[in-house]
Amino acid sequence: MSERVSLLIVDDHPLFSDGFATMLRVQRPDWRLIRAYNSAEGCAALADNPGLDMIIVDIELPDRDGFETIAAMALINAAAPRVIISGREDAAARARARQAGASGFIFKRLPSERVVALIEQVLAGESGFSDGGAAGALPVLSARQSEVLGLLAEGHGNKEIRYRLNIAERTVRAHLTEIFQALGVQTRVQAILRARQMGLIR
Repeated sequence: MSERVSLLIVDDHPLFSDGFATMLRVQRPDWRLIRAYNSAEGCAALADNPGLDMIIVDIELPDRDGFETIAAMALINAAAPRVIISGREDAAARARARQAGASGFIFKRLPSERVVALIEQVLAGESGFSDGGAAGALPVLSARQSEVLGLLAEGHGNKEIRYRLNIAERTVRAHLTEIFQALGVQTRVQAILRARQMGLIR
């Protein structure tokens, strides 16, 4: 990677943040690291450094979670890829990261070499969602499809979903067809069971 690579790290745990920064400096001493400890500081640092190459945001921050933070950061600088980092290895967190606009998801327990490789993948314009076994194949649903799936899991029929979301019933059916295809199922019950297995719904 170029010596001009600059990263913003947003994590509120000093012990982890210090260790993570030290690891990156050892692995890639030419990288420039900027650190923030909450969402507000991270957004301010992003605004003050428009040339940042990547933002790495912890999933749990004291003032706003990582998903909301990267969505807010996209409004400040849409060009800089945003990556979620977390100790949580569940499919639901990965799905929310994708829906919030993340370019990758890093598990804190990955070996340092793999973390750096994932960062470099994203810097190269590739996906950083390659780890996590079955979770890596998690289907990406749109925000509206996620709403339809959630209402389906609550037991609502097409007409009730239509009224709750203020959309046409044919649109509900179209969303369900796409959801079934994404999940690889054929029925509503199968969709609910499959989505729960994948952590998309509770």
